[in-house]
Amino acid sequence: MRGPDSLGNAVLSVVVAVLVPTVMALASLGAIVAAMCGASSRRIHLCYTGFARSGLWIARTRLEVHGAENADPAQAYVVVPNHESNWDPLCIVAALPQVLVRFVAKRQIMQIPVLGQALRATGNVTVIRKPDAGDVRRIRDTMDARDPSVSMIFFAEGTRSRDGSYREFKMGAFASAINAGLPILPVAIAGTYWIWPPETFWFRRGNAVVEVGTPIPTRGLAYEDRTALRDQTREAVAKLRGRARERLRARGLEPGGID
Repeated sequence: MRGPDSLGNAVLSVVVAVLVPTVMALASLGAIVAAMCGASSRRIHLCYTGFARSGLWIARTRLEVHGAENADPAQAYVVVPNHESNWDPLCIVAALPQVLVRFVAKRQIMQIPVLGQALRATGNVTVIRKPDAGDVRRIRDTMDARDPSVSMIFFAEGTRSRDGSYREFKMGAFASAINAGLPILPVAIAGTYWIWPPETFWFRRGNAVVEVGTPIPTRGLAYEDRTALRDQTREAVAKLRGRARERLRARGLEPGGID
């Protein structure tokens, strides 16, 4: 089992709090400059992967990836992972460097200085999650305008789980995938809830596992099929999540959260 090591975790938390935002700001500035200079999506993606890998190294997060071969570098996807921690985006970007990704991100993320400007400049989309058509329109416009090689990551649970449970999926990712004609790439992550639980400054050194599933095609589906697609994806992610959690437990590591 993972040891408590309170002093070590306290030191790590301070190091992460100082260095990760610094690297994030530098990567964000690099992305802004690259976007202003008309750099390709692939070159801008290097800012994403560079920040993700640096962040994991600073935090001493050991990442284990399974099924990455299921993600074809020549294919764009709607990527749908579970969401247990704010550490998830870094792990997913680092786990799938061959997939050029942008995020559907909540407004609070877009309001972070420098990072927000970088996300907007490089083709990410803001959602407010109010009961109106604004989010739908913004997602549709971004999907239509994106570089065809770029995949979009939707955290379909809406926000990270406060107790580490696996929750119901919202519909936006699946309507968007059908509308854009993109396959769904189901992804699951385990271990990040233990590494960085929600609502805390406390950070732990630890292992995270990312499982990448077989893409789910959407070709030939109509808007009315979005509920069935959502349920199929949620079941696929649930199986991947269970597998990822078992891999950690096989090493004597508790993934945290709720099965």
